[in-house]
Amino acid sequence: MKLCWSLLIVAVALPLLASASSINAESDLWEEDDKEVLVRMARGTKDRASGGGGGGGSPSCRYVKGQWSECDPRTNMRTRTLTLKKGDKSSCEQIKTITKKCKKGKACRYEKGAWTSCVSQNMTRIDNLKANSDPTCEKTRRITKRCKPETSNKKAQKDRSNKKAGKQQ
Repeated sequence: MKLCWSLLIVAVALPLLASASSINAESDLWEEDDKEVLVRMARGTKDRASGGGGGGGSPSCRYVKGQWSECDPRTNMRTRTLTLKKGDKSSCEQIKTITKKCKKGKACRYEKGAWTSCVSQNMTRIDNLKANSDPTCEKTRRITKRCKPETSNKKAQKDRSNKKAGKQQ
């Protein structure tokens, strides 16, 4: 069962990771600071053979970072646009888009309720939404758990009675 869940998680996560960024990791190396991004282009053998200028190094492209967009609740992703600031316009993309997952931020946070007694081998708890949570969250949530078998309770009581008897001697 655990293997099935693991495979399901991997099957869902891989496409998300593959599409998480529009910047091509194979051909670009990039650094960033607070205001701009430096992208260095990795050159292939074809570029070297055609006499890439011999300037001693790969061309670099500097980009100005735009603001992150609001989180799209449907995809749980946000985007940022990079605009070319400095670099060769023929070898550097004018505009690049970076996409990444949203931070949790104001998640759905709940005040935990009390567990009910066991009915039909199940117990239930109702949690209420905390005031500082995202208003789009459900106001209450119901959590149901299976009760532990009673044999473990009897065994625990038996062990305790033996411990008490041992202390008296």
